[in-house]
Amino acid sequence: EPALLLHQGEFLHGQMRRARVVEAEIRAAVREQGIASLEEVEAVVLETDGSFSVIKQAEGTTKSALNRLLS
Repeated sequence: EPALLLHQGEFLHGQMRRARVVEAEIRAAVREQGIASLEEVEAVVLETDGSFSVIKQAEGTTKSALNRLLS
């Protein structure tokens, strides 16, 4: 099951503990995508294969790939 680790600039520490991920790993994943600020990131998801998906803030969209993770 994918795990939401960061949402709208806030680290989700409970999820991070369960997934055994620290803030430095999330920040590194964001930097690898060429993103300088966490404010530009909508979310970071730990995927089932152990990779991180970094989702940038979207403008003017109502559909989100995060719906299942947010419920």
